[in-house]
Amino acid sequence: MPHQLLIMYESHTGNTHKMAQAVAEGAREVKGVEVLLKRVSEANAEELASADAIILGAPTRNTKIPPAMTRFLKDMKGVPLQGKPGAAFGSYGWSGEAVGLIRSAMIAQGIRVPGVGVRAKRTPDKVSLQKCRELGIGVATRVVKETA
Repeated sequence: MPHQLLIMYESHTGNTHKMAQAVAEGAREVKGVEVLLKRVSEANAEELASADAIILGAPTRNTKIPPAMTRFLKDMKGVPLQGKPGAAFGSYGWSGEAVGLIRSAMIAQGIRVPGVGVRAKRTPDKVSLQKCRELGIGVATRVVKETA
């Protein structure tokens, strides 16, 4: 049975969406991992609870996480996620706080989030997209090794 990696994201201009697609591409390269890629508005607690790993992404809007991701992070508090591997990513125009804020919320929930995540200023370039693919590969590899 494949390990399930859930990638949830919010995107307004399409930049974080491009990053989410790159994260998913990387994760799909790892044998034994099934990737679910969804907008945060499509989230449901059942998928979140059954996922073996979680990667969240959002842009920074006025130094904050967008409202849909903020609601998701609040709703996530009622779901048992302790010990699952995870990561964060996002785009930004000026300041880029969203990735750190998401990462902190995940850690507070008991998700194991090593590293700082991936941030891209405005439209992600080839280097940023490669970092996103590597992020996906890294989390997918961790979930396979840890549950083998």
